[in-house]
Amino acid sequence: MDILDTTIRLQKTFEEYELCRLQAKQVADLVQKLRKNEVTIAVIGQFKRGKTTMVNSILGRKLLPVGIVPITSAVTRIVYGPNRSTVYFLNGLSEEVPVEDLHAFISEQENPDNMRGVAEVELQTESDFLKDGLILVDTPGVGSVHENNSKSAYAFAQESDGVIFMLSVDSPVNQIEIEFLKSVRRFAGKFYFAVNKIDIIDEEELAEYLDYCNGLICSIMGYEPDSEEARAIRLIPISAKKETGVEELCTMVRDDLIHKAGEIMEQSVSRKILEILENTKVQIRSYREVLKMAPNVFHSRFREIHTFLEQKHKALEEIGGEPVFLRARLNEEKAILTAKVRELFGIEYFYYVDREDAAELLTKEQYTAEMEDIYRELEQTLDAIFMYKEENAYTVARRIEDLNILMHDMEKYRRQYERIVH
Repeated sequence: MDILDTTIRLQKTFEEYELCRLQAKQVADLVQKLRKNEVTIAVIGQFKRGKTTMVNSILGRKLLPVGIVPITSAVTRIVYGPNRSTVYFLNGLSEEVPVEDLHAFISEQENPDNMRGVAEVELQTESDFLKDGLILVDTPGVGSVHENNSKSAYAFAQESDGVIFMLSVDSPVNQIEIEFLKSVRRFAGKFYFAVNKIDIIDEEELAEYLDYCNGLICSIMGYEPDSEEARAIRLIPISAKKETGVEELCTMVRDDLIHKAGEIMEQSVSRKILEILENTKVQIRSYREVLKMAPNVFHSRFREIHTFLEQKHKALEEIGGEPVFLRARLNEEKAILTAKVRELFGIEYFYYVDREDAAELLTKEQYTAEMEDIYRELEQTLDAIFMYKEENAYTVARRIEDLNILMHDMEKYRRQYERIVH
């Protein structure tokens, strides 16, 4: 199976259905990932396991802030390039900031619960570890009192191709870590397990801890104790603070990038595709349930969305006349519309948030015209998707038959990608 060719065909399949706009974009992103052959390795785990300290050690420079309390509040993507950093916000805007000022955006103390609305930070640095298309990602820790941090970590875990899962000898593996690892294993194609803070225990205690972790990880990952997969598990003892064992971890990752990048990428993309296919089935089921609604409920929801859009139309009149960053506001409105459609109809109505154009200055007239088009398109698309007020029985039957064909096609794709995973 040519995974790139198959994934391109799947993208085109989704593009034929208005109901699958989000899935078409998700698969298109995976096509680009395959073409670029860039492997993303995310450092993940519970808070205060020493993830950021280890990332700094890998990079050979103390670029990211660390501290005694939970620090990281936003995902930081680190790529090879001239030393610079860019903060990307949820509304599409971006801001280039000095590396030494990053703490204002990714520190929990200075950006509590991500109040600044940071989507992610991209840090460029000339580290040898990052050459040849490797992307390293520092993620917020899960399990702290800061719920937003856990959500960010879970969300990004779905994008990673490989994972460095951080454990620590000063704390037994707990249920939070077990559940997190179970979640992440559905998406990543390669796992590395770093056991931190080995400088605080003796060799006998370390051996006992590693043996315990090895058995537990085999169980979590679903590996038989004497299987090839179980024997392939490597737990790398490190002291991120003293930079002990970090070089061994870096060497292992780099060797895999040289010799197994294609295999890791195929595993990662296949797992992500399987998740997309499963989510699409759920969405189609939700769609069918909406179509089965009692007429009075169905009409009530359409009246609500039309009333909602009418209110949005009227609100456009209150926009000021001076050119401002209305492109970013337009992106925020798209997020509001997406949430409303999900609330009323249970489907993910996808809008693209354009980072490149987000800082463009728009006049009131330009902004109003674009928003009017968006509102009009949403109404027309929802009417078409749900066949609202459609009286032609053939059209209704044809739409249902098209969905049956899509479900059949998705099942064929599922079998193809499962052969790679298994």
